[in-house]
Parts: sequence; C-alpha cells; structure tokens
Amino acid sequence: MRKVIHIISLTRRMGGVQQAFSNYLKFAQKYSNFKHYIFTKYSIDKKWGKFNNSFNIRLSFFRFIYYLFFQNSIIYLHNKLSSKPIFYLLKFLPSKNILYHEHGLAWNIKTKQEVKRYQKNASLVKKIIVNSIATKSLLIKKFKIKEDKLKLAYYGYRVPKISKKISKNKTRKIYVGFIGRFEIFKGVHSLIRAANLLKDKNIEFHIGGDGYLAEDLKKLAKGNKKIKFKGEILNPINFIKTLDILVVPSIREPLGLINIEAGLCKVPVIASNVDGIPEVIKKNYSGILINPNQKITLKNYVDQAPLPDFVINPKNYKLKKPKEINPKLLSESILYLSQNKNLRYKYGKQLHKSVKAKFTIKNYFETIENIYQII
Repeated sequence: MRKVIHIISLTRRMGGVQQAFSNYLKFAQKYSNFKHYIFTKYSIDKKWGKFNNSFNIRLSFFRFIYYLFFQNSIIYLHNKLSSKPIFYLLKFLPSKNILYHEHGLAWNIKTKQEVKRYQKNASLVKKIIVNSIATKSLLIKKFKIKEDKLKLAYYGYRVPKISKKISKNKTRKIYVGFIGRFEIFKGVHSLIRAANLLKDKNIEFHIGGDGYLAEDLKKLAKGNKKIKFKGEILNPINFIKTLDILVVPSIREPLGLINIEAGLCKVPVIASNVDGIPEVIKKNYSGILINPNQKITLKNYVDQAPLPDFVINPKNYKLKKPKEINPKLLSESILYLSQNKNLRYKYGKQLHKSVKAKFTIKNYFETIENIYQII
C-alpha cells in the first residue's frame, strides 16, 4: 500500500487548520486506499486525538528520508511552502511526489525573499490544494502560480449532535459571541468597540480565546459588564451552540472555519465581507456581511502577527489593501439582528443547510483521494 506522509504542526495553540486535518485523517484512516503517516516538529497535542504512525521529524528524520526516496511515498506538506528547511530539502533532495496544501499561510508572506522562496518551492510540487477560491486567487495574482497547478478542496465536517439540553431561551438576553485567537487580523478589537457603543442591556457578549491582545482587549472593554471574557475554548461547537449570534470581524480570513461550525450549530453570523468568508456566508441569506472600510488600528502589534500586504476583494477576486470593520456599522448590525428573532432563525437554518451540503467530510476526502492518484 502506498504511503502518504503528512508534515503538519499539531500543537495546542493551533486552530482551524488542525481541526480540519484531524477530521480528515480520522476519516481517511478508515476509508483511504493509502496508508497515512504524520511527521511533526513538536509532539501532537492530545486535543487533536490519537493517530497511528505519528513521528517527531527531528527524531525520525532518517525514517522520513527513507519514506521519501525509497518507498515512492507522497509527501503532503501543510502550510510549509515558505519554510527554509523545506526549501533546502527540495533543493538538495528533490522528489516528484510532493503535494502541498495552502491553508492560508500565504497571506502572511511579505518580504521579497519569502515570496521568491514560496514561488521556487511551488514550482517543485506537483499539485497545490487550496482551501478557497480566495486562496486560489491570491496564489495566482500575488505569487504568479499557474492556475492548472491549483486544486480547490473545501474542508469537510460531520454534522455534530447538538444536545437538546442546551437552551438559548432561559433568559431574555441575547448572547453575541466571538471565538478565535486574540490577534490583530482577527478583528476582535472592532467587536469590543462595537459592544461599548451598544446600550441595550439585553445583549451580552461572550469573547472566547486567548493571545497577545488579551490584556489590551480587557482594557478596551473599560470594565463593561456586558462583555464576558471566557478564556481559551477547547470545544468550539459547545461554545457556539450557546450563542444567538456569532461575529467574525476578521481583517483577513482565507475561508473562516468558524463560520462553517456556526452553520453546523444553526447560529447566524455577522462577518467581514473579505477573502473567503462569502464562500461560506451568503449576504442577507445566511448572515450579514459588512464591507471593511476603516483604516487598521492597533498597528503597534503588527510585528507579532504581521498584517498581509493584500487581501482578496470577494466581488471581483482582485487584490486590495486590508481594512477593518467600522465598529458603528457592526454595532448597528448586531442590534438589528438581536431584535429580529425570526430573521436569526432564518439565517441560522439557511446557513446550516448550505454548509451541510457544501462542506462534507465525504466530499473533502474524495477530492483529496483523487489527487493522490495523479501524484
């Protein structure tokens, strides 16, 4: 049986990419025609589950080389195309069986040296899987990668069992939530400012996550008792299903897995109209989309998590400069949706229907399995 060697980080602080991979591999280990191995730089955190045939690449480097050159294995790189070690590996030990998956790291690549390394590595791989049309557009327009090398594969999920014991109607409050890393490009600071503008006592904000912006966000909240910081969320589904509205105010978002998870929970979304988000949320059908039109604030943090030079305009899939959501527009959208129970139900139901059809684990698995056949 031919082997597929996945190179991916599965540490505790990673997010949606690792969740999507975990879902895929659990399915693939049951149904794939290939045998799957995982090589990581660090040990695999138990939150992602237990996987057979997993190795630390630093401790098992010669095993990796053996699989690469003597077993006709497929080397599956996840978000590693700008990596220096990968660059030198492919330069001195070239292989024809390289598959790459661009999950969104390309937005962070800015320097000329990084761009050239990315382009060189891309020229050596056989196929590049992209997670959205927005990602595909970025690779073509920014990195000049030929379209015929790119293959779209939307992530896949199983529809979770939502406990009937969870009730959102025990109180008259409306729970508006955010979940994600506390980093500038997630735009959570825009939501905090929007929350401070709202005077409705029936709206409560549940902010889930952690990161370098944590203390600044708490200061920005100014002791607002309607804003509850929930810390790191280990199970996003359990958090989302308690909400009435999810807000995704991202400055850049290659796809936005959290939007899919909201759909699985039938929770309506208010989000930025940028990059791949509209590939999940249809404006005024399954949620509210707001065009980012304000200059980015908190720029003193860009060294810790660099903002992209460009994002994708979903109207025409062209490059544009990144911006953030206007807090006033966001607060108005939150107030409008919070006061319309029927519309919340309608958006949540329609989002559930669309993600259940578009983002299935079976479709995702079969798309990737077919790509293996040509590598």
